[in-house]
Amino acid sequence: MAKLELSFAVGDYDRTRALIDGAVQIDGVDPVFMTLVPEEIFFRAFRAAEFDVCEMSLSSYTVKTAQGNSPYIAVPAFVSRAFRHTSVYVRTDRIKKPQDLKGRKVGVPEYQLTANVWARAFLEDDYGVKRADIHWIRGGIEHAGRPEKISVNLPAGVRLDNAPEGATISALLEQGEIDGFIAPRPPILVEQGHPHIGSLFPDPVAVAKDYFKRTGFFPIMHVVGIRRTLAERHPWLPSAVFKAFEQAKASKARAATAPGWPAGSSLAACSRCWLAATISPR
Repeated sequence: MAKLELSFAVGDYDRTRALIDGAVQIDGVDPVFMTLVPEEIFFRAFRAAEFDVCEMSLSSYTVKTAQGNSPYIAVPAFVSRAFRHTSVYVRTDRIKKPQDLKGRKVGVPEYQLTANVWARAFLEDDYGVKRADIHWIRGGIEHAGRPEKISVNLPAGVRLDNAPEGATISALLEQGEIDGFIAPRPPILVEQGHPHIGSLFPDPVAVAKDYFKRTGFFPIMHVVGIRRTLAERHPWLPSAVFKAFEQAKASKARAATAPGWPAGSSLAACSRCWLAATISPR
């Protein structure tokens, strides 16, 4: 049987590299890999279903599946996990603690981003700040006019408005027109050392560690999607893709036993190292 020639779009991560360089093969598949940034993958996948197999936003996939119109089915290969306590930035001259966000304006590049879903969850669960307590402002971080990649129906009481035409979230934050910002990437103002813009938490890594200790959650950001029509035509394909991604992750763990790693390193030890790296601000 000839192998299926399929397009793959994923980020260039340590846990996908063995697939990208061919060290791990996918049963029955001749893949053509594209290494792209997640934002590009997600827009192209959810707007035009351009890829056969691709990394996908968990929240966007969930919304599309609930709407009954997802062009992809997902397998539980979680190529990105992250604690999003490092993703909440505020005007530190007016926001001193999470509860101060009540009644304030907070910018987001997209309301339904997975990072923002997790952030809204811990703000409500741990600090009593409900999603309806905040006035959400949607816009591009550094470039104006970014739209939601998919349509969303908001719950009653949640207010979401677009940024003024031509305005970016970073500019609104700098001008004091909004009070905070939640997104996977920090605004450039943080890197530039703006005196009044910083993390909501003085030590977000410590807060994330405490969250993991209390809840056991290592938040899933991205899954792997397979074009639905392909999965229906080739029922063996989802298992083959999942197996390959698991093997690629395991090969990364085996590399951790090489000289230079602590004695007795194992998949579990590697996972702890990955955990520590994932909750760092970058």
